[in-house]
Formats: sequence, C-alpha cells, structure tokens
Amino acid sequence: MRFLVLIIIFLPIITIGQSTQIRVLDQDLTEPLIGANVQYGENRTVTDINGNFDYSHSTFPDIIKVSFIGYNDKIISIESIADIPKVIYLSDNLLLETMTVTASKYERRLSESTVSVEVLKADLISNTNTITIDDALDKVSGVQMVDGQANIRGGSGYSYGAGSRVMLLIDDMPALQTDAGFPNWGDIPVENIDQVEIVKGASSSLYGSAALNGIINIRTGTATATPQTKITTAYTRYDNYQDTAKHWSGDTARYSYMMSAVHKQKFGKLDFVANGFYNKEESFLRDTRESRFRVGVKLKYRLSDKAFVGINTLVNKGNDSDYFLWENNDARAVNPFPGAVAVSEVLRYFIDPSFVYEDPYGNNHRLLTRYHRIENNNSGNQSNFSTTNYGEYQFQKNLDSLDLLMTTGVVGSHSSTDAELFGDTTFTTNIWAYYAQLEKKIDKLNLSAGLRYEYNEQNTPEEFNGLSIPNGKISGGRWIGRLGASYEYMPFSSVRASWGQGYRFPTITERFITTTFGIFQIASNPDLIPEAGWTAEIGIKQGFKYGVFNGFLDGAIFTSEYQDMMEFTFGFQGFNPTFQSENVGDTKINGFEVSLLGTVDLGQVSISGFGGYTYIDPTYTNYEGNDSLQLGLSADVNVLKYRSKHNAKLDLQTDYRDFSIGLSYIRTSHVVNIDAVLEGRGFEFAQFPDIIGVKEYRELNNNGWHRWDIRASYKYQGFKFSFLVANLTNIEYKQRPALLEAPRSFALRIDYTIDWKSTSK
Repeated sequence: MRFLVLIIIFLPIITIGQSTQIRVLDQDLTEPLIGANVQYGENRTVTDINGNFDYSHSTFPDIIKVSFIGYNDKIISIESIADIPKVIYLSDNLLLETMTVTASKYERRLSESTVSVEVLKADLISNTNTITIDDALDKVSGVQMVDGQANIRGGSGYSYGAGSRVMLLIDDMPALQTDAGFPNWGDIPVENIDQVEIVKGASSSLYGSAALNGIINIRTGTATATPQTKITTAYTRYDNYQDTAKHWSGDTARYSYMMSAVHKQKFGKLDFVANGFYNKEESFLRDTRESRFRVGVKLKYRLSDKAFVGINTLVNKGNDSDYFLWENNDARAVNPFPGAVAVSEVLRYFIDPSFVYEDPYGNNHRLLTRYHRIENNNSGNQSNFSTTNYGEYQFQKNLDSLDLLMTTGVVGSHSSTDAELFGDTTFTTNIWAYYAQLEKKIDKLNLSAGLRYEYNEQNTPEEFNGLSIPNGKISGGRWIGRLGASYEYMPFSSVRASWGQGYRFPTITERFITTTFGIFQIASNPDLIPEAGWTAEIGIKQGFKYGVFNGFLDGAIFTSEYQDMMEFTFGFQGFNPTFQSENVGDTKINGFEVSLLGTVDLGQVSISGFGGYTYIDPTYTNYEGNDSLQLGLSADVNVLKYRSKHNAKLDLQTDYRDFSIGLSYIRTSHVVNIDAVLEGRGFEFAQFPDIIGVKEYRELNNNGWHRWDIRASYKYQGFKFSFLVANLTNIEYKQRPALLEAPRSFALRIDYTIDWKSTSK
C-alpha cells in the first residue's frame, strides 16, 4: 500500500522529467510542417522531417510558441500535463503573411521589405490562362512588357532582343540567355509556379550586372505530403481584326492549343516534382507559328533535418517563325516586311545541382550550380549556340548577440558562345563576383546594407570587322552598394526608404552582333562601354484588416539616374537602315506609383483584386544642345524612347461557392518617342519616306491604348472549367512600332486536379 502511495506521489514528477512528442501540421492540408520554429521557456528547437518536436516540460504554467514562415504564429498556454497537445495546427495567412525571398536572399514578410516588391500568386497565372509568364507580368503595376522585354518603371525601353536591365531568375538562379542578356519566356514552367516575385529598382549589389532595373524571380512549386496531379488543357481561337482589310486567313482558324501536367509527391526523404507542357499556335499574323514542348523534374533529398541535396532540370524544345516588322500599316500590317521572317528550331536545357546545410553552430551554407545549354538554329545566318557554367556559394550567419543577419557569397560564371551573328567566331565570357549583406532588426526598425564587387571579362578576336581589340580582351570591374530601411509602425504596415546602385556590362550580342534582315542591318559596336546608375525610393505599405476587408495599400516616390545608358539606336550607315547599340548619354527617371491588393469576404462570396497606377517622367539629362541625340528622336521633346508616361492596371475576381468571374484592365499612354528613322525623319542631309507607315499609324493612334479581358469558371469534383475572352472590345493596338498585338480571342480551359489520398479512400 505504501509503495502504491509513493508511485501516486512521484508519478507527476517522473512524468515531468520526461519529454512529450508534439506534431505541427498545416491546418488545411494536415501536412507536417518541417523546420517550424518552437520556443518554450528557455528552449528553442525546430520540427523534424515528420513535423515533430520533443517538449521537455519541467514547470507549469508554461507557454509554447510555434512559428513558421507564411503562417500565423500559434501560442498555447500549458497549465498542467493534461493541457499538453499531441498536435498543433497552424493556419496560413495568404495575403498579409505573404513571404518573399528575392530582395534579401532569405524569406521575410512582404511588409518588412526595404524595397518595392510585388508578388504574383499561382492562382492568377492559372485563372488567366497564362501560356508564357510575360503575359501575367504585364498585369503588375509598374511593369510593362514590350515585345517580350521587361520594363520596370521606365528603366528599360525596347532593345531589339538584347541587353535586358531586368534579371530573370528561376528558383534564385540566373536564367537570362547569357550571350544576349535576353529572357526566353518559353523556358519558364508556368504549369509549376508557386509565386513570382518582382523587385523594382536597382538590385545589382545582390544579383549582378543584369539587375540594373530590377528582378523577376520565378519560384517553382514543391512536393506535397499528399500526392497530387494536375492536368490542364486549353484551346484559344483568335478573332479577326475589326478592320476587314486585315482578314488575311479567310475561313482558316487561327488558334493556340496547350496541354500540361504536373505531379508532386514525397517518397520518404525524397521530394519529387515532374512537369510537362506542350503548346502549338497558328498565329493571327501571317507566317508566324509556334510548336513547343517542355519537360522538367525537381528533386530534393533530405540527408538529415538540416541538410539536403537537390537537382532541378528543364528541357525546352520547339520551332517557331516570326517577324520583326510589318510590311505596311494598311492591310499589309498582318504581313511581314519582305525578307524579315525568321524561322527557328530551338533546344534549351539546364541542370541545377544544389546543396544546403545548416551546421551545428546555426550557420547556413548554400551551394547553387547550373549547366545551361542553348541551341538556336535560326534562318538568315542568325544561328547561335552557347554554354554557361554557373556556381554560387552562399554563407549566412545569424549573430544573435547583435540581432544581425549576415549573408555573404561568391559567384563564378563561364560562358562560351558560337554564333553566325558574330561571324562564326567563338566568344567567351567570365564573371566573378563577391557580395555581402547585413540585415539588422531594432525592435520595429529593419536596416539593410549590401555591397558587391563584380568583374566581367569578354575574350574576343584581336581584330573584329576591321577594329582592333588589344590582346583580344575587354574587361572591367566595379564596386556597387545598397542601403535600405523600413519601420513597421503597426503589424503588416511600414514605411521604407532605399538607395541602390546599378551596373551593367554590355553583352556579347550588343557589342558584336552583325546581321541583316530584309533591307535592314544590325551593326556591331565593340567600343560600347558599361552603363551605371542608381535608384532611390521612399514608400509606405499600409496593411489593413477591417472586418471582412484586408489587404495592402502601397505608395512610392522614386527616382533613377543612369550614366552612359546603352540603347539600340536605329539610324543609317551610308544609305543602309541600321540598328546599333550605342551609349546615348545620361538619363533620369522620376515618378510615383500607387497600388492596392485586397480581399473581401462576404459569407459565401469572396472578392479579391489588385491594381495600381504608375507615372514616370523619363528624360535625357544631356538633351539640350545635343543635335545628334535630338535628330534620332521622332518628336521634338525630351522623353526617353519607347516609354509610356502613364500606366494603370486592374484585376478583380469574385468567387461564389464553385463559381468565379473576373476581369482585368490595362491602360497605357502613348509612346511619345521612338527611333526617328522609323518615321522617315532624323537626318540633316536627307528625309526618307515613311516606307512602312509607322508615322502615319502613330499619328492616327496617338492616345495610347486600353484593353479589357474577362473570365468565368466553375469547379466540379476536381475539375475546373474556364471560359476567357481576351481583348474584349477587339481594339487594334501595338506595344512597339510595326508589330500588331493580338485581336480578340476566346479560350476554353479545363483543369483537373487529382488528390491521390482522397481518391484512395
């Protein structure tokens, strides 16, 4: 009897000295959350591969706090042993807790960022039947896509297929075509995108030369504990233009067809994602078409709770034909200029091995590598082939005593390019860089500072087209930095200020391209020098959650300056119309931007939307007295070429039970200046006829353009049926001279998602 009494007395003490295993799960998906942070008393730990952690309770009352990126924190009060939970569920906050990684190279809340960042979610991409991601990017405030080239807040104009000032990343890895600095949007797996992050403003200190104007980071989807397969197919039919003279195809349908599939699954310690995509298009413009196939695999294997290896692969193969300029602005606007059709067969692929490890001291090590091969077999002696080997080692340390996060890394890249465009000469490019960034949090104040040194080297022939290049090498390096601060004056609301330098080294294509199409030629310019600049911004992001209404209101005032800006300029060499990349001088862009992102929940009705307005004033600082510059502009006004001063965007969607309906709107003001020669003017010694009607067309259409798109969908037992109309009013418009955009189109899309766990029940 005494023994039994002793057991009863000491059993709580014995139990208290032991540990209890608690599991942390996603509330909606009931999936384990791996690496969630747990704090109780003086103890800190993280959940393991199964979402478990050991709770070693000693005294009561106690508090357990669990936090995980993108989820609401969970705080649980423990008054006695009986209160210890077996499972803790976390709920996500998809809007106010939106997380981004691009601006700082580690995940943080959107409201904590010191620079302007926009996030595109996967739902918008699928809801709008996006075939190439540039179509969805065109819906983002401050972003304008001009014939496949990204322009953020006027930092870029139109560079004729080379020299992007916006860095494109796929899962934090550079994805621009190295020789041309051009984004191949067809390589982006739209079928497997988690979210797209857009950083506005100079970001060269973290991402190098091509990030002078900003960053677009494509973050692809990851494996889920519950196996899932999604299959999508869509058919789009193009209407005729309103102008009956442009009905060139007769009764033959102009269409686009797409099919894709994605499968995600966890096999023990292995995360597996596979995606495939096929697209065929018979375009609305004569002699233009495309057929493309893409397949990818994403693997991540957990060596332990703190180390994993990964490998991502993507292969894109296809053929297409397009043209650069129309034949004329009348009925022949749908025809190519004679000799301007380019036919291509492409094979592009990359392999990305990676390794991530957290050492026993809490330091994070990250090794990212890439092998990138591009084979573009083009007609007109314009084929090009390139191979890029890229490596980046990143070290991250949290100095707890100083509440300081230090991120530092080294980058190395080697590219080899062999192209008919360069006279069948092989060029190599080497890039070396070191970067460091410090992030400090003082209560509600976030401070950041970054520094990067980048060295670029291009190995070339010692003589090219009669020009001498000493030792066959062009090289240069530069230090660039950034500073930023944000103060979160209330949850999810902050003011921010930032200043960042930018630097861009000319690409091989900009310096050495030599080719012709029709009567036009593109000339090399080995004397091209790097451009540099800086961007400053003051902004406010106000998060709000008032009853059923929550979201973000963001406002920013910004200014950018560039020195020795590079632009492709259209002029004449002799009597030959010629494009050539040139340093046009110094420029300045001032502006402001206002955007809104929000949702309203009204019982079974949910309304979500985003939109914004951007104004820019882009000017040449060396305009006055510069006759050669002024003669190259189509209008006698100091405005940078190929920029629209006003740009407004809106996208709204209403959901009721299984029904959805949405609309989007884009309004863009008139492009004031283009290359003067395209309008038949620009030289003291002669005026040339408006041979392709660009001037006449622009005079008749000088108020900019606006476009409405609508969509509706219905969900039924794993299926989602969507009907979409793009360019609802069938306006005729163009984003750059001598190339019409699509007329009205009608699309039917079917998505089918298989949740294998629920299927097996």
